[in-house]
Amino acid sequence: MFFILVLYTLFIPNQEGWKTYFQNKKIEISYRSKVCDDKKNGFSFEYYIIRVENKTNETFVINFILGKEEKENDEDKIAFVLNPNETKTGTCDYNSINLKMFKSENRNNYSKSKNKFALTKIDVIEVY
Repeated sequence: MFFILVLYTLFIPNQEGWKTYFQNKKIEISYRSKVCDDKKNGFSFEYYIIRVENKTNETFVINFILGKEEKENDEDKIAFVLNPNETKTGTCDYNSINLKMFKSENRNNYSKSKNKFALTKIDVIEVY
Protein backbone atom coordinates (compact mmCIF):
# COMPACT_ATOMS: atom_id res chain seq x y z
CA MET A 1 0.00 0.00 0.00
CA PHE A 2 2.81 2.41 0.88
CA PHE A 3 4.48 1.70 -2.49
CA ILE A 4 1.26 2.57 -4.36
CA LEU A 5 0.95 5.85 -2.43
CA VAL A 6 4.54 6.80 -3.29
CA LEU A 7 3.99 6.02 -6.99
CA TYR A 8 0.78 8.04 -7.00
CA THR A 9 2.50 11.13 -5.57
CA LEU A 10 5.37 10.84 -8.05
CA PHE A 11 3.39 10.35 -11.24
CA ILE A 12 0.13 12.27 -10.72
CA PRO A 13 0.60 15.98 -11.46
CA ASN A 14 -0.07 18.38 -8.62
CA GLN A 15 -3.32 20.20 -9.34
CA GLU A 16 -3.04 22.49 -6.33
CA GLY A 17 -3.09 26.17 -7.09
CA TRP A 18 -4.03 25.97 -10.78
CA LYS A 19 -6.85 28.29 -11.86
CA THR A 20 -8.65 27.58 -15.11
CA TYR A 21 -8.62 30.64 -17.36
CA PHE A 22 -10.05 29.22 -20.60
CA GLN A 23 -11.43 25.90 -21.69
CA ASN A 24 -13.45 24.36 -24.46
CA LYS A 25 -13.82 20.83 -25.85
CA LYS A 26 -10.29 20.98 -27.31
CA ILE A 27 -7.98 22.63 -24.76
CA GLU A 28 -7.74 23.94 -21.22
CA ILE A 29 -5.53 26.87 -20.23
CA SER A 30 -4.79 27.33 -16.54
CA TYR A 31 -2.30 29.37 -14.53
CA ARG A 32 -0.82 29.83 -11.10
CA SER A 33 1.50 32.28 -9.45
CA LYS A 34 5.12 31.36 -8.71
CA VAL A 35 8.13 33.23 -7.35
CA CYS A 36 11.19 32.71 -9.54
CA ASP A 37 14.53 33.39 -7.89
CA ASP A 38 17.58 34.31 -9.93
CA LYS A 39 20.16 33.66 -7.22
CA LYS A 40 23.08 34.24 -9.58
CA ASN A 41 22.02 37.84 -10.26
CA GLY A 42 20.22 38.49 -6.96
CA PHE A 43 16.74 39.03 -8.41
CA SER A 44 13.39 37.60 -7.48
CA PHE A 45 10.27 38.04 -9.61
CA GLU A 46 6.77 36.65 -9.41
CA TYR A 47 5.34 35.15 -12.58
CA TYR A 48 2.12 33.58 -13.75
CA ILE A 49 3.06 30.10 -14.93
CA ILE A 50 0.78 28.89 -17.74
CA ARG A 51 -0.30 25.32 -18.45
CA VAL A 52 -2.02 24.33 -21.72
CA GLU A 53 -3.62 20.88 -22.02
CA ASN A 54 -4.83 19.22 -25.21
CA LYS A 55 -7.96 17.26 -24.28
CA THR A 56 -8.26 15.47 -27.65
CA ASN A 57 -6.51 13.06 -29.99
CA GLU A 58 -5.90 15.86 -32.49
CA THR A 59 -2.84 18.08 -33.07
CA PHE A 60 -3.32 21.84 -32.69
CA VAL A 61 -1.42 25.05 -33.23
CA ILE A 62 -2.13 27.29 -30.24
CA ASN A 63 -1.83 31.08 -30.52
CA PHE A 64 -2.48 33.76 -27.93
CA ILE A 65 -1.19 37.07 -26.65
CA LEU A 66 0.07 37.54 -23.10
CA GLY A 67 -1.80 40.38 -21.43
CA LYS A 68 -4.52 42.70 -22.56
CA GLU A 69 -5.08 43.48 -26.21
CA GLU A 70 -4.29 47.19 -25.93
CA LYS A 71 -0.74 46.33 -24.79
CA GLU A 72 -0.07 43.96 -27.69
CA ASN A 73 3.46 43.72 -29.06
CA ASP A 74 5.46 41.01 -30.84
CA GLU A 75 7.19 39.88 -27.63
CA ASP A 76 3.83 38.93 -26.13
CA LYS A 77 2.70 36.70 -29.03
CA ILE A 78 2.87 33.00 -28.22
CA ALA A 79 2.48 30.20 -30.80
CA PHE A 80 3.27 26.51 -30.48
CA VAL A 81 2.18 23.02 -31.54
CA LEU A 82 0.29 20.91 -29.01
CA ASN A 83 0.24 17.20 -29.83
CA PRO A 84 -2.62 14.82 -28.96
CA ASN A 85 -3.27 14.60 -25.20
CA GLU A 86 -0.14 16.67 -24.51
CA THR A 87 0.24 19.21 -21.71
CA LYS A 88 2.79 22.03 -21.86
CA THR A 89 3.64 23.87 -18.66
CA GLY A 90 5.76 26.98 -18.22
CA THR A 91 8.74 27.14 -15.87
CA CYS A 92 10.91 29.80 -14.29
CA ASP A 93 13.74 28.81 -16.65
CA TYR A 94 14.12 30.19 -20.16
CA ASN A 95 12.19 28.21 -22.74
CA SER A 96 11.56 28.85 -26.44
CA ILE A 97 7.83 28.62 -25.67
CA ASN A 98 7.48 31.31 -23.03
CA LEU A 99 4.56 30.00 -20.99
CA LYS A 100 4.98 32.53 -18.21
CA MET A 101 3.87 36.11 -17.73
CA PHE A 102 5.43 38.73 -15.45
CA LYS A 103 3.34 39.46 -12.37
CA SER A 104 5.49 41.59 -10.07
CA GLU A 105 8.87 42.24 -8.57
CA ASN A 106 9.32 40.33 -5.36
CA ARG A 107 11.31 42.56 -3.04
CA ASN A 108 10.79 41.51 0.55
CA ASN A 109 7.42 40.00 -0.46
CA TYR A 110 6.06 43.47 -1.29
CA SER A 111 5.45 45.00 -4.67
CA LYS A 112 3.71 48.22 -5.57
CA SER A 113 2.53 47.10 -8.99
CA LYS A 114 1.10 43.76 -10.02
CA ASN A 115 -0.05 42.74 -13.47
CA LYS A 116 -3.36 40.91 -13.66
CA PHE A 117 -3.43 37.66 -15.58
CA ALA A 118 -4.99 37.97 -19.01
CA LEU A 119 -4.62 36.30 -22.39
CA THR A 120 -6.16 37.65 -25.56
CA LYS A 121 -6.81 36.39 -29.07
CA ILE A 122 -6.73 32.73 -28.03
CA ASP A 123 -6.82 30.68 -31.23
CA VAL A 124 -6.83 26.89 -31.60
CA ILE A 125 -6.08 25.68 -35.12
CA GLU A 126 -6.42 22.00 -35.98
CA VAL A 127 -3.51 20.51 -37.96
CA TYR A 128 -4.49 17.94 -40.57
